[in-house]
Amino acid sequence: MTLNFKASDVTDGGMHTFEVGDQKVLVTRDGEDFRAFDALCPHAGADLGEGVRCGSRIVCPWHHATFHAGDGSLIEPPALEGLKRYRVKRDGESLSVDLDEEIKPQTPEPSHEDHHTVIIGGGASGFMAAQTLRDGGYAGKITMLTAENRAPYDRTALSKAYLSGKKPADKLALGGADWAQKNRIDLREGVKVTKLDRDARKVHLDGESLGFDAVIVATGATPNTLDIPGAELDGQYQLRSFRDAEQLKDAAQGKHIVVIGSSFIGLEAASSLVEGAASVTVIGQDAEIMSRALTPKVGRAVRKLHEDKGVKFHLNAEVTAMEGSGKVEAVRLKSGETVKADLVLLGIGVKPNSDLLADLANEKGAVPVDAELRAAPNVYAVGDIALAPTVLGEMRVEHWRVALQEGMTAAQSILKSSDLEPMDRRVPFFWTQQYGKSLRYVGHAENLDDTHIWGNPDELKFIEFAFKDGQAVAASGMGMDKDLAAFEELLLLGRVPGTEEIRKGEFSLVGRLE
Repeated sequence: MTLNFKASDVTDGGMHTFEVGDQKVLVTRDGEDFRAFDALCPHAGADLGEGVRCGSRIVCPWHHATFHAGDGSLIEPPALEGLKRYRVKRDGESLSVDLDEEIKPQTPEPSHEDHHTVIIGGGASGFMAAQTLRDGGYAGKITMLTAENRAPYDRTALSKAYLSGKKPADKLALGGADWAQKNRIDLREGVKVTKLDRDARKVHLDGESLGFDAVIVATGATPNTLDIPGAELDGQYQLRSFRDAEQLKDAAQGKHIVVIGSSFIGLEAASSLVEGAASVTVIGQDAEIMSRALTPKVGRAVRKLHEDKGVKFHLNAEVTAMEGSGKVEAVRLKSGETVKADLVLLGIGVKPNSDLLADLANEKGAVPVDAELRAAPNVYAVGDIALAPTVLGEMRVEHWRVALQEGMTAAQSILKSSDLEPMDRRVPFFWTQQYGKSLRYVGHAENLDDTHIWGNPDELKFIEFAFKDGQAVAASGMGMDKDLAAFEELLLLGRVPGTEEIRKGEFSLVGRLE
């Protein structure tokens, strides 16, 4: 198939999506240079033409994967690969793109032939580190050690598409079923690392040790539990691993489910399980759901989505006991009320698994790192354990996109890559999906003492800004994807609008990029 278009169809410095049959093609223009790519984001299929372009950056409107406008290469996850690029031909003002003429990306020169990188952990950070190393020409040995008996997989789908039955287990693997073999990764599953000897550069396993030139510690986090009477009863679940999700899914059908915790993981699970359950009740300690990220007005709008589907809520509530004979049958609240429960899901936060770097960790278990994720010479800490610098300051973030960013940066550091994007040049971002509606959150706010809303949360079309020292530092929203993507770019550029300007009324954040 061939796309034909006129030069005037694409604005200088802009981009445009064209349809050719059932395929979409994105064309960018810089002066008289035109480039053509697949228009659908390889992460989740969003039309990139509906996103924003900021200089050389093309930002996906859904999950803010970012690609280079010149060659389509990946700049920011959660996409795991760049865009397919096509050759553009020009005859005067007429241009054409033959979709059979793909321009293959240049293969990087091999490097680090005698180098060994050990990655401890098979989650998002570990996967992205290994993938980035290989994509960047790393020719040495990569060993990945994971405690799970499973290759790296998409954990974001566990509480969403997998629990709801929309995504089968065999579609969860990151990079495909043969990823490790294809990328020459020595993947060792079901392995427990007992010690990391930084001075000797050795990783100790049960009965074996591995030498390394660089080690990436990506050990993730462990869900918190409740220390209350009845905590030993059967029928209580967590949701961190595939095994957790598999057991929960099998047990949940037709049951009275109680979710303890009113933040993202618990609410995603509630939305995924309610259709097949006898009932779903969410118990939260705070006055409104997701209160650390959203103001009560926005929280109420999201809660209504759940209530319309039959989910019940007990807020400002404290769980004091699990009751039952051998198996949980009810949850008792401090008020004295009991809630019937055949099954309880705990969604009350996590603690970082930083034991291997305990002498470097702070009192909360977070490991301080520099902008390249270096915790010590030749030692990188990434993902849930890392206390890393960002555009908005140092923070430990437990979200998927940040974990991928950190794995990417650590690998680029090992490679000494010219593409190195340090973490203090990256912006935190996460999203949650409930009942097919996506709430996106850009930046980071330590509190919600000073906020302002554009739009109407009750109509699920809004942006809520949070301010610090007269500037917007975070924005959450639904139904205003372009402006949220633009807000992330403005944060990156240090050009976010001031508090007073935002309070005066709505304007185009996309326009501020021009």
